[in-house]
Amino acid sequence: MSTDIAVIADALFSATTPSFEQYESLAAGALGRGIDAYTAKDYGTAIREFRRAIALSPYSENARSAFEYMATAQAQSGKTADAITTYKQAVKVFATDDSLNLKLGNLYFSNGRYAEALEQYSAAVRKSPTTTDNVYSLGQGYLALGRYREAETQFKKVIQLSPQDSAGYYALGQTYRMAGRYDDALQPLDHALKLNKNFAYVHFERGMIFAEQQEIGKAEAELAIVKEDASELVPELQAKILGKTSPRIIAAYSANVSLASKPGTPVSALDPSLATPLAQKYFTVNFVFDKEMDASSVQNTANWSISRSSSFKTGGLYNWGGKIPATEVSIASMPVSVTYRPDMATATVTFAITQNSSGNGTIDLSHILFKFKGVDMNGNAMDTSRDEYSGFSKIV
Repeated sequence: MSTDIAVIADALFSATTPSFEQYESLAAGALGRGIDAYTAKDYGTAIREFRRAIALSPYSENARSAFEYMATAQAQSGKTADAITTYKQAVKVFATDDSLNLKLGNLYFSNGRYAEALEQYSAAVRKSPTTTDNVYSLGQGYLALGRYREAETQFKKVIQLSPQDSAGYYALGQTYRMAGRYDDALQPLDHALKLNKNFAYVHFERGMIFAEQQEIGKAEAELAIVKEDASELVPELQAKILGKTSPRIIAAYSANVSLASKPGTPVSALDPSLATPLAQKYFTVNFVFDKEMDASSVQNTANWSISRSSSFKTGGLYNWGGKIPATEVSIASMPVSVTYRPDMATATVTFAITQNSSGNGTIDLSHILFKFKGVDMNGNAMDTSRDEYSGFSKIV
Protein backbone atom coordinates (compact mmCIF):
# COMPACT_ATOMS: atom_id res chain seq x y z
CA MET A 1 0.00 0.00 0.00
CA SER A 2 2.79 2.45 0.91
CA THR A 3 4.50 1.81 -2.42
CA ASP A 4 1.34 2.74 -4.31
CA ILE A 5 1.06 5.98 -2.35
CA ALA A 6 4.66 6.91 -3.21
CA VAL A 7 4.07 6.26 -6.90
CA ILE A 8 0.92 8.37 -6.84
CA ALA A 9 2.82 11.20 -5.00
CA ASP A 10 5.63 11.19 -7.57
CA ALA A 11 3.11 11.40 -10.38
CA LEU A 12 1.30 14.32 -8.77
CA PHE A 13 4.63 16.17 -8.14
CA SER A 14 5.82 15.71 -11.70
CA ALA A 15 2.49 16.92 -13.00
CA THR A 16 2.65 20.19 -10.98
CA THR A 17 6.41 21.01 -11.11
CA PRO A 18 7.82 22.45 -14.36
CA SER A 19 10.74 20.61 -15.91
CA PHE A 20 14.11 22.19 -16.74
CA GLU A 21 13.00 22.55 -20.33
CA GLN A 22 9.81 24.28 -19.22
CA TYR A 23 11.79 26.73 -17.08
CA GLU A 24 14.02 27.44 -20.07
CA SER A 25 10.99 28.03 -22.24
CA LEU A 26 9.47 30.40 -19.68
CA ALA A 27 12.79 32.25 -19.35
CA ALA A 28 13.06 32.57 -23.13
CA GLY A 29 9.54 33.97 -23.27
CA ALA A 30 10.32 36.57 -20.59
CA LEU A 31 13.54 37.48 -22.37
CA GLY A 32 11.68 37.96 -25.65
CA ARG A 33 9.04 40.17 -24.03
CA GLY A 34 11.79 42.16 -22.35
CA ILE A 35 13.59 42.72 -25.65
CA ASP A 36 10.33 43.88 -27.26
CA ALA A 37 9.78 46.37 -24.42
CA TYR A 38 13.42 47.47 -24.60
CA THR A 39 13.10 48.11 -28.35
CA ALA A 40 10.00 50.20 -27.64
CA LYS A 41 12.02 52.09 -24.98
CA ASP A 42 9.64 50.90 -22.28
CA TYR A 43 12.54 50.31 -19.94
CA GLY A 44 10.51 49.70 -16.81
CA THR A 45 8.63 46.79 -18.38
CA ALA A 46 11.81 45.53 -20.00
CA ILE A 47 13.69 45.41 -16.69
CA ARG A 48 10.85 43.47 -15.00
CA GLU A 49 10.85 40.88 -17.78
CA PHE A 50 14.61 40.54 -17.71
CA ARG A 51 14.51 39.97 -13.95
CA ARG A 52 11.89 37.28 -14.52
CA ALA A 53 14.03 35.56 -17.14
CA ILE A 54 17.01 35.49 -14.75
CA ALA A 55 14.91 34.16 -11.87
CA LEU A 56 13.46 31.36 -14.01
CA SER A 57 16.81 30.14 -15.34
CA PRO A 58 19.67 31.93 -13.56
CA TYR A 59 22.61 30.04 -15.10
CA SER A 60 21.42 29.74 -18.68
CA GLU A 61 22.33 31.62 -21.82
CA ASN A 62 18.94 33.32 -21.55
CA ALA A 63 19.94 34.67 -18.14
CA ARG A 64 23.25 35.90 -19.49
CA SER A 65 21.47 37.82 -22.24
CA ALA A 66 18.90 39.11 -19.75
CA PHE A 67 21.67 40.45 -17.50
CA GLU A 68 23.20 42.38 -20.41
CA TYR A 69 19.90 43.77 -21.65
CA MET A 70 18.81 44.73 -18.15
CA ALA A 71 22.06 46.58 -17.43
CA THR A 72 21.76 48.43 -20.73
CA ALA A 73 18.11 49.35 -20.03
CA GLN A 74 19.06 50.62 -16.59
CA ALA A 75 21.89 52.71 -18.00
CA GLN A 76 19.62 54.08 -20.73
CA SER A 77 17.07 55.17 -18.13
CA GLY A 78 19.74 56.94 -16.06
CA LYS A 79 20.07 54.24 -13.38
CA THR A 80 23.84 53.85 -13.66
CA ALA A 81 24.28 52.44 -10.15
CA ASP A 82 21.67 49.76 -10.85
CA ALA A 83 23.37 48.90 -14.14
CA ILE A 84 26.71 48.49 -12.35
CA THR A 85 25.09 46.22 -9.77
CA THR A 86 23.53 44.12 -12.53
CA TYR A 87 26.84 43.66 -14.30
CA LYS A 88 28.54 42.75 -11.02
CA GLN A 89 25.91 40.06 -10.42
CA ALA A 90 26.40 38.76 -13.94
CA VAL A 91 30.18 38.62 -13.46
CA LYS A 92 29.69 36.47 -10.34
CA VAL A 93 27.28 34.08 -12.06
CA PHE A 94 29.25 33.79 -15.30
CA ALA A 95 32.70 33.94 -13.78
CA THR A 96 34.61 32.85 -16.89
CA ASP A 97 32.93 35.29 -19.29
CA ASP A 98 35.45 38.04 -20.04
CA SER A 99 32.97 40.07 -22.11
CA LEU A 100 30.95 40.91 -18.99
CA ASN A 101 34.04 42.36 -17.31
CA LEU A 102 34.69 44.35 -20.47
CA LYS A 103 31.18 45.79 -20.53
CA LEU A 104 31.25 46.63 -16.84
CA GLY A 105 34.60 48.31 -17.43
CA ASN A 106 33.14 50.32 -20.30
CA LEU A 107 30.29 51.48 -18.07
CA TYR A 108 32.74 52.62 -15.41
CA PHE A 109 34.89 54.30 -18.07
CA SER A 110 31.98 56.22 -19.61
CA ASN A 111 31.24 57.62 -16.16
CA GLY A 112 34.83 58.72 -15.54
CA ARG A 113 35.54 55.98 -12.99
CA TYR A 114 38.80 55.01 -14.63
CA ALA A 115 40.43 53.10 -11.77
CA GLU A 116 37.40 50.81 -11.46
CA ALA A 117 37.29 50.44 -15.23
CA LEU A 118 40.94 49.40 -15.19
CA GLU A 119 40.18 46.64 -12.68
CA GLN A 120 37.54 45.17 -14.97
CA TYR A 121 39.69 45.46 -18.09
CA SER A 122 42.51 43.71 -16.24
CA ALA A 123 40.12 40.91 -15.27
CA ALA A 124 38.95 40.57 -18.85
CA VAL A 125 42.55 40.27 -20.06
CA ARG A 126 43.34 37.63 -17.42
CA LYS A 127 40.39 35.57 -18.63
CA SER A 128 41.13 36.06 -22.32
CA PRO A 129 44.59 37.58 -22.91
CA THR A 130 44.49 37.33 -26.71
CA THR A 131 41.15 39.07 -27.22
CA THR A 132 42.09 42.34 -28.92
CA ASP A 133 39.19 44.33 -27.47
CA ASN A 134 40.24 43.38 -23.95
CA VAL A 135 43.85 44.39 -24.45
CA TYR A 136 42.88 47.62 -26.25
CA SER A 137 40.48 48.59 -23.46
CA LEU A 138 43.12 47.88 -20.84
CA GLY A 139 45.45 50.23 -22.70
CA GLN A 140 42.77 52.93 -22.75
CA GLY A 141 42.28 52.45 -19.02
CA TYR A 142 45.96 53.05 -18.39
CA LEU A 143 45.90 56.02 -20.75
CA ALA A 144 42.98 57.65 -18.94
CA LEU A 145 44.96 57.42 -15.71
CA GLY A 146 48.09 58.92 -17.27
CA ARG A 147 50.02 55.65 -17.01
CA TYR A 148 51.59 56.08 -20.43
CA ARG A 149 54.27 53.39 -20.31
CA GLU A 150 51.74 50.72 -19.37
CA ALA A 151 49.35 51.97 -22.03
CA GLU A 152 52.16 51.81 -24.59
CA THR A 153 52.82 48.17 -23.68
CA GLN A 154 49.18 47.20 -24.18
CA PHE A 155 48.80 48.97 -27.50
CA LYS A 156 51.94 47.31 -28.81
CA LYS A 157 50.30 43.99 -27.89
CA VAL A 158 47.21 45.05 -29.84
CA ILE A 159 49.40 45.67 -32.87
CA GLN A 160 50.96 42.22 -32.48
CA LEU A 161 47.53 40.60 -32.21
CA SER A 162 45.98 42.57 -35.11
CA PRO A 163 48.73 44.08 -37.27
CA GLN A 164 46.32 44.99 -40.07
CA ASP A 165 43.94 46.85 -37.77
CA SER A 166 44.48 50.61 -37.59
CA ALA A 167 43.15 50.90 -34.02
CA GLY A 168 46.35 49.77 -32.31
CA TYR A 169 48.51 52.20 -34.26
CA TYR A 170 46.07 55.02 -33.58
CA ALA A 171 46.05 54.34 -29.84
CA LEU A 172 49.84 54.07 -29.70
CA GLY A 173 50.14 57.44 -31.44
CA GLN A 174 47.52 58.86 -29.07
CA THR A 175 49.57 57.64 -26.12
CA TYR A 176 52.77 59.20 -27.40
CA ARG A 177 50.98 62.48 -28.09
CA MET A 178 49.50 62.63 -24.60
CA ALA A 179 52.92 61.83 -23.14
CA GLY A 180 54.45 64.73 -25.10
CA ARG A 181 56.41 62.43 -27.43
CA TYR A 182 55.22 64.21 -30.57
CA ASP A 183 57.83 62.96 -33.03
CA ASP A 184 57.32 59.37 -31.87
CA ALA A 185 53.56 59.76 -32.26
CA LEU A 186 53.53 60.64 -35.94
CA GLN A 187 54.92 57.33 -37.21
CA PRO A 188 52.17 55.04 -35.82
CA LEU A 189 49.53 57.63 -36.71
CA ASP A 190 50.77 57.73 -40.30
CA HIS A 191 50.67 53.92 -40.40
CA ALA A 192 47.10 53.97 -39.10
CA LEU A 193 46.15 56.25 -42.01
CA LYS A 194 47.75 53.84 -44.47
CA LEU A 195 45.43 51.16 -43.17
CA ASN A 196 42.40 53.44 -42.87
CA LYS A 197 42.71 56.77 -44.67
CA ASN A 198 39.34 57.99 -43.39
CA PHE A 199 40.18 57.54 -39.69
CA ALA A 200 39.09 60.97 -38.41
CA TYR A 201 40.41 60.36 -34.89
CA VAL A 202 43.90 59.92 -36.35
CA HIS A 203 43.57 63.30 -38.07
CA PHE A 204 42.53 64.76 -34.72
CA GLU A 205 45.69 63.41 -33.08
CA ARG A 206 47.85 64.74 -35.89
CA GLY A 207 46.15 68.13 -35.60
CA MET A 208 46.82 68.23 -31.86
CA ILE A 209 50.49 67.41 -32.46
CA PHE A 210 50.93 70.03 -35.17
CA ALA A 211 49.25 72.62 -32.96
CA GLU A 212 51.60 71.79 -30.07
CA GLN A 213 54.54 72.20 -32.44
CA GLN A 214 52.99 75.49 -33.64
CA GLU A 215 52.75 74.24 -37.21
CA ILE A 216 49.41 75.97 -37.41
CA GLY A 217 48.88 75.55 -41.16
CA LYS A 218 49.21 71.77 -40.86
CA ALA A 219 46.99 71.72 -37.78
CA GLU A 220 44.27 73.65 -39.58
CA ALA A 221 44.44 71.24 -42.52
CA GLU A 222 43.81 68.35 -40.11
CA LEU A 223 40.98 70.34 -38.51
CA ALA A 224 39.25 70.65 -41.88
CA ILE A 225 39.19 66.84 -42.17
CA VAL A 226 37.98 66.40 -38.60
CA LYS A 227 35.10 68.83 -39.26
CA GLU A 228 33.86 66.56 -42.03
CA ASP A 229 33.94 63.25 -40.15
CA ALA A 230 34.14 63.78 -36.37
CA SER A 231 32.41 67.00 -35.38
CA GLU A 232 32.50 66.02 -31.69
CA LEU A 233 36.29 66.48 -31.74
CA VAL A 234 36.23 69.90 -33.37
CA PRO A 235 35.95 72.11 -30.23
CA GLU A 236 38.98 70.53 -28.53
CA LEU A 237 41.17 70.77 -31.63
CA GLN A 238 40.02 74.32 -32.35
CA ALA A 239 40.83 75.33 -28.79
CA LYS A 240 44.26 73.74 -29.03
CA ILE A 241 45.03 75.53 -32.29
CA LEU A 242 43.83 78.84 -30.89
CA GLY A 243 45.85 78.27 -27.72
CA LYS A 244 49.05 77.68 -29.71
CA THR A 245 48.56 80.29 -32.44
CA SER A 246 50.75 83.38 -32.23
CA PRO A 247 48.64 86.50 -31.70
CA ARG A 248 48.37 89.22 -34.32
CA ILE A 249 47.43 92.87 -34.49
CA ILE A 250 44.43 92.94 -36.82
CA ALA A 251 43.35 96.58 -36.62
CA ALA A 252 44.44 99.98 -35.34
CA TYR A 253 42.54 103.23 -35.02
CA SER A 254 42.72 106.57 -33.25
CA ALA A 255 39.94 108.94 -32.31
CA ASN A 256 42.12 112.00 -31.72
CA VAL A 257 44.92 111.96 -34.27
CA SER A 258 45.39 110.98 -37.90
CA LEU A 259 48.25 108.51 -38.16
CA ALA A 260 48.15 108.99 -41.90
CA SER A 261 49.48 112.56 -41.56
CA LYS A 262 52.09 112.91 -44.33
CA PRO A 263 55.74 114.05 -44.06
CA GLY A 264 56.17 117.70 -43.11
CA THR A 265 52.86 117.92 -41.25
CA PRO A 266 52.99 120.90 -38.81
CA VAL A 267 52.71 119.69 -35.24
CA SER A 268 50.29 122.56 -34.60
CA ALA A 269 47.91 121.00 -37.15
CA LEU A 270 47.48 117.95 -34.93
CA ASP A 271 45.83 119.94 -32.14
CA PRO A 272 45.42 123.72 -31.55
CA SER A 273 47.12 123.46 -28.16
CA LEU A 274 50.36 122.49 -29.91
CA ALA A 275 50.67 125.92 -31.52
CA THR A 276 52.37 127.04 -28.30
CA PRO A 277 56.16 126.44 -28.08
CA LEU A 278 57.06 123.43 -25.89
CA ALA A 279 53.38 122.52 -25.48
CA GLN A 280 52.69 118.82 -25.02
CA LYS A 281 49.63 116.81 -26.00
CA TYR A 282 48.72 113.17 -25.29
CA PHE A 283 47.27 111.10 -28.09
CA THR A 284 45.98 107.54 -28.12
CA VAL A 285 45.99 104.66 -30.60
CA ASN A 286 43.89 101.54 -30.15
CA PHE A 287 45.33 98.21 -31.27
CA VAL A 288 43.02 95.23 -31.73
CA PHE A 289 44.42 91.70 -31.36
CA ASP A 290 42.94 88.56 -32.88
CA LYS A 291 42.84 86.72 -29.52
CA GLU A 292 42.87 87.36 -25.80
CA MET A 293 46.17 88.71 -24.60
CA ASP A 294 48.04 88.61 -21.32
CA ALA A 295 46.96 91.87 -19.72
CA SER A 296 50.16 92.45 -17.76
CA SER A 297 52.22 91.89 -20.91
CA VAL A 298 50.15 94.33 -22.93
CA GLN A 299 50.17 96.98 -20.22
CA ASN A 300 53.92 96.76 -19.74
CA THR A 301 55.14 99.83 -21.65
CA ALA A 302 58.56 98.19 -22.08
CA ASN A 303 56.93 95.73 -24.49
CA TRP A 304 56.01 98.56 -26.84
CA SER A 305 58.28 100.64 -29.02
CA ILE A 306 57.60 103.80 -31.02
CA SER A 307 60.10 104.71 -33.70
CA ARG A 308 60.64 106.29 -37.09
CA SER A 309 60.32 103.70 -39.83
CA SER A 310 63.71 102.65 -41.16
CA SER A 311 62.59 99.98 -43.62
CA PHE A 312 60.52 99.78 -46.77
CA LYS A 313 59.03 96.59 -45.29
CA THR A 314 56.96 98.80 -43.02
CA GLY A 315 55.60 100.83 -45.88
CA GLY A 316 58.44 103.23 -46.50
CA LEU A 317 61.23 105.14 -44.80
CA TYR A 318 60.49 107.99 -42.47
CA ASN A 319 60.10 111.24 -44.44
CA TRP A 320 60.38 108.98 -47.52
CA GLY A 321 64.10 108.68 -46.84
CA GLY A 322 64.73 112.38 -47.38
CA LYS A 323 66.78 114.64 -45.16
CA ILE A 324 65.13 115.16 -41.79
CA PRO A 325 64.44 118.92 -41.38
CA ALA A 326 65.70 120.75 -38.31
CA THR A 327 62.11 121.45 -37.34
CA GLU A 328 61.27 117.74 -36.97
CA VAL A 329 60.11 116.66 -33.52
CA SER A 330 60.61 113.23 -31.99
CA ILE A 331 58.31 110.91 -30.05
CA ALA A 332 59.54 109.05 -26.98
CA SER A 333 60.49 105.47 -27.77
CA MET A 334 58.08 104.10 -25.14
CA PRO A 335 54.43 104.98 -24.59
CA VAL A 336 53.33 107.08 -21.64
CA SER A 337 50.89 104.32 -20.67
CA VAL A 338 48.97 101.34 -22.04
CA THR A 339 45.59 100.00 -20.93
CA TYR A 340 43.95 96.77 -22.03
CA ARG A 341 40.32 95.71 -22.45
CA PRO A 342 40.14 91.90 -22.48
CA ASP A 343 36.50 91.86 -23.58
CA MET A 344 37.55 93.61 -26.80
CA ALA A 345 41.15 92.30 -26.98
CA THR A 346 42.13 95.94 -27.44
CA ALA A 347 45.13 97.89 -26.16
CA THR A 348 44.98 101.67 -25.87
CA VAL A 349 48.46 103.14 -26.23
CA THR A 350 48.97 106.69 -24.99
CA PHE A 351 51.94 108.67 -26.31
CA ALA A 352 53.00 112.32 -26.17
CA ILE A 353 53.95 114.80 -28.87
CA THR A 354 55.82 117.93 -27.76
CA GLN A 355 56.09 121.12 -29.82
CA ASN A 356 59.60 122.48 -30.36
CA SER A 357 60.84 125.67 -28.73
CA SER A 358 60.15 127.71 -31.86
CA GLY A 359 56.56 126.56 -32.27
CA ASN A 360 57.20 125.43 -35.88
CA GLY A 361 57.73 121.71 -35.35
CA THR A 362 56.96 119.14 -38.07
CA ILE A 363 56.35 115.41 -38.05
CA ASP A 364 55.71 112.45 -40.38
CA LEU A 365 53.09 110.49 -38.45
CA SER A 366 52.43 108.19 -41.41
CA HIS A 367 55.86 106.63 -40.90
CA ILE A 368 55.82 106.39 -37.12
CA LEU A 369 56.09 102.69 -36.29
CA PHE A 370 54.34 101.09 -33.31
CA LYS A 371 55.62 97.63 -32.39
CA PHE A 372 54.56 95.15 -29.69
CA LYS A 373 56.65 92.20 -28.46
CA GLY A 374 54.49 90.78 -25.65
CA VAL A 375 52.49 87.56 -25.36
CA ASP A 376 48.92 86.30 -25.32
CA MET A 377 47.14 84.69 -22.36
CA ASN A 378 48.76 81.33 -23.23
CA GLY A 379 52.27 82.76 -23.37
CA ASN A 380 52.54 82.70 -27.17
CA ALA A 381 54.81 85.37 -28.62
CA MET A 382 53.53 87.69 -31.31
CA ASP A 383 53.41 86.63 -34.95
CA THR A 384 56.39 88.62 -36.24
CA SER A 385 54.59 89.33 -39.50
CA ARG A 386 51.72 91.03 -37.64
CA ASP A 387 53.29 92.71 -34.63
CA GLU A 388 53.68 96.30 -35.84
CA TYR A 389 51.75 99.16 -37.39
CA SER A 390 52.36 102.43 -39.18
CA GLY A 391 49.84 104.85 -40.56
CA PHE A 392 51.17 104.36 -44.07
CA SER A 393 51.55 100.59 -44.18
CA LYS A 394 48.56 99.80 -41.92
CA ILE A 395 48.97 96.28 -40.52
CA VAL A 396 52.26 94.69 -41.49
